[in-house]
Amino acid sequence: MAVYPLFANGVFGKTALAVVVATAVAGCSVVPKQLSNQEVMANAAENTDLLAQDVAPINGPIGLNDAFARTIKYNRDARLKAFEAVVSQGQLAVDQFDMLPDLAVQAGYSRRNNYAASASVSFSGDEPASLGSNPSYSVSSDKSTVNASIGATWDILDFGLSYYRSKQQADRFLISKERERKVVHTIMEQARSAYYRAVSAERLLSKINPLIIQARTALADSTRLERLRAQSPMEALSYQRSLLETLRTLQDIRKDLMPAKAELATLMGLNPAVDFELADVNNPDFITPRLNIAIDDMERTALVRRPELREAQYQERITQDEVHSAFLSLFPSLNLNASVNYNDSDYLRNNNWTSTGVGVNWNLMNVFRYGKIEQLNKLKVAASKQQALAVSMAVISQVHIADIQFKEAGDGYQLATQYLDVAQRIKAQIDSNRQAQSIGDLTVIRENLNALLAELRRDVAYAELQNNFGKVLVSMGLDPLPEGFGSMNLEQLSTAFDQFQTKWQQGEVSVVSQEAMQAAVAAQHNAALKD
Repeated sequence: MAVYPLFANGVFGKTALAVVVATAVAGCSVVPKQLSNQEVMANAAENTDLLAQDVAPINGPIGLNDAFARTIKYNRDARLKAFEAVVSQGQLAVDQFDMLPDLAVQAGYSRRNNYAASASVSFSGDEPASLGSNPSYSVSSDKSTVNASIGATWDILDFGLSYYRSKQQADRFLISKERERKVVHTIMEQARSAYYRAVSAERLLSKINPLIIQARTALADSTRLERLRAQSPMEALSYQRSLLETLRTLQDIRKDLMPAKAELATLMGLNPAVDFELADVNNPDFITPRLNIAIDDMERTALVRRPELREAQYQERITQDEVHSAFLSLFPSLNLNASVNYNDSDYLRNNNWTSTGVGVNWNLMNVFRYGKIEQLNKLKVAASKQQALAVSMAVISQVHIADIQFKEAGDGYQLATQYLDVAQRIKAQIDSNRQAQSIGDLTVIRENLNALLAELRRDVAYAELQNNFGKVLVSMGLDPLPEGFGSMNLEQLSTAFDQFQTKWQQGEVSVVSQEAMQAAVAAQHNAALKD
């Protein structure tokens, strides 16, 4: 009897509550835990092993098409976009389940230490009658019960909204595929540039290093002659200054060329320390690409095939579905439900029963929101259309700029080739006179440098020509690979690239004709009339 007042006054109740709260707070608190050096090193070792195992070994010299194949197969950016497309497709499969009814299964067991007995009294006037000193209690449930139910609930409004969300997710999946195409175009452009830079570096570095040694030897000889006063100081210093300027130029060229091969290796998913040969170093093939396409055909092709424009069209459809969802949300919510139930209570006449129901829920304030939502939806559609038009104008501009740059690059390559021919003939004359000992080392070194620079300019001009040719193809949205290239091995990818590149180099480019465009517009118009 003495304990009861303590509980009644809340002493133990407050203490117990404080203990429970303190325990819950302590259990829910999170302390930042820094990664240990062991965990970081173990993760780094695992990543290193995965990077090494994930790339096919190199079995021979790498050509341009092999570089393309390895870039597509092993480039991390391309793989990331491919994974994003897979994730988007998985999300689409998940979202489609939202259109189905909710199917819930419930089961439970409950027990109490005594019966839930209750009494009732009549109501007299505005007050219930007195319970009395000896009330009559009744029981309608067992001490322990087992219950179970299975029921389906379907909200028609949620179904409609889920339908439009699924359509939006389907378009987002298609957008991710277009972005994957864009990444393929971009990394191919980068691989083309990196490959030709690496080829130039491999070929010219073998000529730069001996020339640097020759210039340093001449510089040391000139310094020695100056000390011996075998030359006038002014003549010796001028000679040394020319040699130092030559050395500085050579070292600047070498500094620019040295990382080229490592950059190519990174694009191909290789460790930059891996040694490999390039096929075009010893046997360069300076094929001039041809492109005889009218600018109007290039524009139409770009407007149909560029991934950015297709993405913009999908985004327009997403906006339209968002408009439909916003309008649909104004309607009442109609809820349908049905269930099968069981309860083992002995006091129930029917232990099994089914139930159905219909419910309607509507926010009447939506009536006042209709005008504002309709106005907002019109603005969204207009903004989406303006965005698509802006992308279209940017694409057309890129086509024109790429075409101009390709033509200018062709003229630049022809000029660089002629310049190299003259420089090599001058070098041949200098070498002949050198054998007759009629000219000095500085002239020989300078002309060797001029010939080397001319060769470098020719290589750079050819690389720029190829890069601008690639930009024209990218600006038109041409895909360099067939459908399903993700399942191809390296050899198949390289062969596919070779076939496309050979056709394109010869000017065989498939474009969208004016007739095909007009036929598509007419078909779309007829379909709209039928709808």
